[in-house]
Amino acid sequence: MNQPYTAPSAALGQGDHSRYQPRLFQMKGRLGRVRYFVYALTISLMVYAVFAAVTAFAAIAGQPATEPGGVMFSVLMVLLAVGGVFTAVMSVIYGVRRLNDMNVSGWLILLMFVPLANFVMALVMLFVPGSKGENKYGAAPAPNGGGLIAALVIMLLVMVGWIGIISAVALPAYQDYVERAQMHQMQR
Repeated sequence: MNQPYTAPSAALGQGDHSRYQPRLFQMKGRLGRVRYFVYALTISLMVYAVFAAVTAFAAIAGQPATEPGGVMFSVLMVLLAVGGVFTAVMSVIYGVRRLNDMNVSGWLILLMFVPLANFVMALVMLFVPGSKGENKYGAAPAPNGGGLIAALVIMLLVMVGWIGIISAVALPAYQDYVERAQMHQMQR
C-alpha cells in the first residue's frame, strides 16, 4: 500500500565510505601528493616558528640565545631536540600514509634512511599518483580543496623566494672567494 505520509526508508549510517577527509595529526589512512607536501612543510614551519619565538623572547629578555652555557641556549637546544624528534616522527607517519596511498607497504619508508635511495623515494612520493578508489589500506582521501591548493601555491612561492635569497647572497660570496683564491695564487 502506498502511504504518502510514511517516512522514506533509508539505511541510516551507511553513507558513502569510499572517501575520507585526512587530518594533519592523523596516524592512519592514505595521504595524497598535495597533502603530503603541505602537511610535511606545515609541521616543519610549526617547529621553526616555536624556535624563532624562543629566540625572539631571548633577544627581548636581553639574554644571548647562542651563548653556550646560558639558560636560553639550553632551552633552545632542548626545544630543537624535541622539535627535531617530533618532525622526524611526523615525517615517517606522513611517508607511510603516502606509500599506503600508492598501495604499497609503509615499510618502504625505511628506504628514506638509505643514501641515494632516499632521493629516489622522495621523488616517488612527490610525483607518483596514488591508487584510484579504495585500496587495501583504506578509502581514497577526499579531493583537494581550494585552501589546500592555496597553501601549496604559497609554500612553493616561499620556497622559490628562499632559493632566490640564498642565491643572491651565495653567488657574490662565492665570486669573492674565487677572486681571493686567484689573488693568493698570483702572490705565490
